[in-house]
Amino acid sequence: MGVKIVTPDGITLSQKTMSGTAGASKSVTATLTPSGASGDITATSSDTSIATVAKNSDGGFTVNLVKAGSATITFVAGDATNSLAVTVSAAS
Repeated sequence: MGVKIVTPDGITLSQKTMSGTAGASKSVTATLTPSGASGDITATSSDTSIATVAKNSDGGFTVNLVKAGSATITFVAGDATNSLAVTVSAAS
């Protein structure tokens, strides 16, 4: 019997929206579905002047809130995608 490779058909995020003040960093977890699916999840920001995203060594992601505005972080693994809406308010 061969090894069965489970292809991801979705990405579940620990949250669908994120908000905070400029200068803050927040964490988000992205998990492939179904259980046992394998693949590399990447993430990009629609506007890096507002929010950036970086993958952590533990597989989670850190979103850095740069300046006031709105951006969308898109997570992709193969054909699976999901989005995180980010709203940044100005630091006081």
